[in-house]
Amino acid sequence: MNNKSLKYRYSLETYDPKVRKHICPVCKKRTFVRYVDLETGDYVSTDVGRCDREAKCGYHKKPRDYFEENGGGPRKDYFFPRAVPKKASEDYFSVVSSQLAKDTMTAYEKNNLIAFIRKRWGKDAVQKITSSYPIGTCKFWPGATIFWQQDAEGRFRTGKIMLYNRENGHRIKDPVSRIMWVHKLPLFRDFNLKQCLFGESLIKDNDKPVAIVESEKTAIMASLFFPDAIWLATGGLNNLQSEKIRCLSGREIILFPDLGAETKWIMQADSIPHLKNAKVSTWLMKHSTQKDKDDGLDIGDWLIRLPTIKSFRVRDFL
Repeated sequence: MNNKSLKYRYSLETYDPKVRKHICPVCKKRTFVRYVDLETGDYVSTDVGRCDREAKCGYHKKPRDYFEENGGGPRKDYFFPRAVPKKASEDYFSVVSSQLAKDTMTAYEKNNLIAFIRKRWGKDAVQKITSSYPIGTCKFWPGATIFWQQDAEGRFRTGKIMLYNRENGHRIKDPVSRIMWVHKLPLFRDFNLKQCLFGESLIKDNDKPVAIVESEKTAIMASLFFPDAIWLATGGLNNLQSEKIRCLSGREIILFPDLGAETKWIMQADSIPHLKNAKVSTWLMKHSTQKDKDDGLDIGDWLIRLPTIKSFRVRDFL
């Protein structure tokens, strides 16, 4: 994406002499240049563009004219993060436009991870997770998933972009790991990041026990099997942090560390005031093979082996 596209969303298509122009909707001559959406590479509409016969035709329909007639189009705050006002001792931080985030929550048939879940457990499972969690589809890598970090106030802090294998649901790591952050895209500049737990938006007005795992994928899958809990993800082994956990103060919390990470999370929980009363599940360690332990699997890897969805109680897995 070039610097111009950071300022303008739409541009007239660059004319290539080797490619014939389009038919003008008014004069019917092949002298029509369409407007292109620089974010997606798609045309705005077949009738949005400018005729090169300025004197004899003069037809020129701009994107804003089209959106005034048909609705939609980018909001004023679509492109750039805006600062969130301070709350008590809270630092300023940037957020992503909610419109931008919501615009990605579609095209799930092109989303590799969602396609895998549908193939494994059916369309009802897909409907449940996509209606609960802020999950987007990204064109950065075709088929990639965006795990939006939406806080309890509904603000989108950032999004983690990850590419999965459509057939087995595993993260693609070869030749390199496919992980990227929304706030690192050229669309954003001077972004003041402050992360939150993935799934945090689900805790508002919901008093169910909270189960915390590392992986976002594990959180959404576990929510299908444990409807009696709210499943959140830290996004990494070292992300079980006091600042992120503060929003869970006073709640019943159960930690589900990956195999091999039990000791570290127990020590971290002991050092975080809001996790003093948290319980740590050791169920997976007791019911896994040595190979599972060597591979550092998590509860999601165990669930993915189940051919059908069963309802479990989260407290039974302590």
